[in-house]
Amino acid sequence: MIYSIENEHLKIQVNSQGAQLWSIFSKKTGVEYLWQGDPAVWSGRAYNLFPFIGRSYEGIFHYDGKEYPSRSHGLARYFEFALELQTENSLTFLFTDSEETKKEYPFSFEFRVTFLLKDNALTTRYTVKNIDARELICAFGGHPGINVPFDGGNFEDYYLEFSKATPIERELLDKTDRFMANQSVPYPLEDGVKLPLKHEFFAHDAIILKNTSGEVAIKTPNSNRYVSVAYHGYPFVGFWQMANIRPQYLCVEPWSALPAIDGKIVELETKPYMTHVQPNAESSMSFDVIIHE
Repeated sequence: MIYSIENEHLKIQVNSQGAQLWSIFSKKTGVEYLWQGDPAVWSGRAYNLFPFIGRSYEGIFHYDGKEYPSRSHGLARYFEFALELQTENSLTFLFTDSEETKKEYPFSFEFRVTFLLKDNALTTRYTVKNIDARELICAFGGHPGINVPFDGGNFEDYYLEFSKATPIERELLDKTDRFMANQSVPYPLEDGVKLPLKHEFFAHDAIILKNTSGEVAIKTPNSNRYVSVAYHGYPFVGFWQMANIRPQYLCVEPWSALPAIDGKIVELETKPYMTHVQPNAESSMSFDVIIHE
């Protein structure tokens, strides 16, 4: 089911299947900023990534001496959420464990996705509550696809601009473009902050960066209109579009952890960057999509 909220600036829609953001519509300009899921290109719009990011090597992981199957980007995108709370400016969706989820993820949990509108900003907040008797191990990530171009021109008329210069590094992928190579390299930008967009950048899947400023904007020199994404607290951000078909969108993906390393079966207890949540405790992360018009 599709749910919506709006204010004087924006109207958003969310699909309860996966609690996936379905629309970011500007009431001021009549512009749709979220990719609309053309199945001939990429049917997704804004997956919520939980409890894993990306793929596991051989499609499995190990935990407590047992082997579990693992789907790309975890479980959340594949399941129906319940609308738990709707207010004038927010929607909260709930996903809980079941016999089916425990075949792939052995923990008892409550996972909430909250969408909050304030002025021209949309906050997406992830909260997991551990209702298991043991420590819960998970990761969070966003996957919103932003329509580019959104104000005329072509995709390659746009560029990324980080909020300040930092010693950015790129996390490299393996030769199959599916797993991490466990290697990072410096990733210099124009003037320390700017990356002109080119379709060829994504010929080998995502660009995954670390040590960024925690905020990036999609801009064009031909307009004062732009979209920024603030993801403070996430150690990684990915940029992705379907390769080799020149699509008209860019996914900006805050990640709390990384996909599996090539050639290594994930041992969940020791996987780097994972969030560890004690019994009866909660952990939250959020990011903002801000429409500047």
